Amino acid sequence: FAFGDTFHAVFFGRVLIGAGMAPMLMGAFKTFILRYPPEQFATLVGLISAVGTTGNIFAASPLAFLTSTIGWRTTFIITGFITILLGFLVFWILRGEKTESRNTSAPLDKSEIGIWQSIRLIISSLAFWQFGAVAFFRYGVFVSLQGLWLGPYLIYIKGFSPVQAGNLLILLAVGVILGSPIGGRLSDHYSQSRKGVALVGLSFYCLSLFPLIGLWRIEHPLLFGLIFFFIGFFHGSVMSIYAHAKDSFPIAISGLVITYLNFFTMAGAALFMPVIGKVIESFPRVNNAYPAEAYHLAFLICFVGMSASAIFYAFSPKKR
Repeated sequence: FAFGDTFHAVFFGRVLIGAGMAPMLMGAFKTFILRYPPEQFATLVGLISAVGTTGNIFAASPLAFLTSTIGWRTTFIITGFITILLGFLVFWILRGEKTESRNTSAPLDKSEIGIWQSIRLIISSLAFWQFGAVAFFRYGVFVSLQGLWLGPYLIYIKGFSPVQAGNLLILLAVGVILGSPIGGRLSDHYSQSRKGVALVGLSFYCLSLFPLIGLWRIEHPLLFGLIFFFIGFFHGSVMSIYAHAKDSFPIAISGLVITYLNFFTMAGAALFMPVIGKVIESFPRVNNAYPAEAYHLAFLICFVGMSASAIFYAFSPKKR
């Protein structure tokens, strides 16, 4: 990507970046399953989510400052070398990986489970679709708000400056950084009721979204800050759903289960943002900006979708 001089070269570089990044999170989850006790899995998932969100913060203003100082090509070259070094470091640390799982939270079927049998087992399970619905809306709603629509809403509807809006949006990430490990630790502490912990987090996530639908007039930045923090906090706490999904299937296919679940997560981000955009764009512009009603309807769709997935998830089995 850093050496690309044409559209096709840059495009191919972006594809390689995505392909290289794809196995990182799922590989880490599978490593947690193989190398750590089951009562630590959700905590580790929460911690790696917090670290990733911290990286997102550094990829904003700090990265912009670095690219303006040394150029974007040099920045990506340095980033690439750091990534290569980290890859070798991970390979060196995990070189003694044993094939036996330390996880005893579910029985390990000693017989070989074929790939097609695994796929049939997963997609034929209603529980998997309940997990998938939550993953789809949980991340789709969050990334739509954080990455696209809350900023214009604060600037054009509420009259905040871009700097003020940016500072408020950072609280979403701060909430995720704190909520992910806390939610994971609670899930591990109450490992016999992972579903209950996730369901509480989902309920409060939905409640945190509710003030955005426009029933109350909110103007003070402190109130927006609290709302955004709690949205991020409870969004992060629901990372524990990966632990519930892991416990609901044989360990032999745990990596495949969480990978499929992550597909719903990414699909939510890919599909939900343009859908919300179409909803907002369906309203006529007023003074070169969309009206408040457009945003409130979009936020209502986020709330309803998230609530529906939480209700669907409420009927899932506690564990396998």
